[in-house]
Amino acid sequence: MQISILQWNIWYKEDIRNVAKFLLEHPTDIICLQELTIQNIHEIGHTPDYIAKRLGYHHFYKEIDLGEGKINIANGIFSRYPIINTKWEWINTATGTDHYDDEYRAYIEATLDIGGKKMTVATTHMSYTNAFISTSRKEQEADKLAAILETKKQNFVFTGDLNAPPDVTTINKVSAILNNVGPDFAEKTWTTKPFSYDGFEETELRWRLDYIFATSDVKTVSAEVLKTEYSDHLPVLAQIKLP
Repeated sequence: MQISILQWNIWYKEDIRNVAKFLLEHPTDIICLQELTIQNIHEIGHTPDYIAKRLGYHHFYKEIDLGEGKINIANGIFSRYPIINTKWEWINTATGTDHYDDEYRAYIEATLDIGGKKMTVATTHMSYTNAFISTSRKEQEADKLAAILETKKQNFVFTGDLNAPPDVTTINKVSAILNNVGPDFAEKTWTTKPFSYDGFEETELRWRLDYIFATSDVKTVSAEVLKTEYSDHLPVLAQIKLP
């Protein structure tokens, strides 16, 4: 059975109507999104519900409160197929330093009924570290994620904005457990918009931060990075085959 899956950090500043337009123009069976917003910006209040309604998809999301004065965001899974079970857990929690790596970060998953076969899809948006370097805090987060992924043995796909390029510890830990079923790691997904934070600036598409992984029984049929002017990340699309 062949299934399409799309991974995309949609950028909290992007008008959600643009995101919905792009997704409707690129029909996909399963969609994993990060930086969905809950508050009323761009005239749309609850963007997970908005996307699900526009697409007519089942969905599951986890809202993340980033603290006073910040916009609450969410990771979300959207599916043509019925969702029969869901779960989530924190892989990072805030301790009060108020840095980018000191925010709550959630792993979420949804088990789908695909023609009588169960398939689990998971996603996350990992912490940012300055210039995407590996830090002890980020490695602890990666260890928590790896402990979850190690329990997945079959019919499992994991996507996310891992805020890590292919040559750092985070990706090495995930790659030791799951296979890359997305585009080659040389393909770039960030940034299409100027970025500046704490002395690190980027204006070019030079980084790979978004991934699709799966258990060994799931095979890649095709994979590509899609082009769009929306968001600061490019979407990653894979056609996969279930056993």
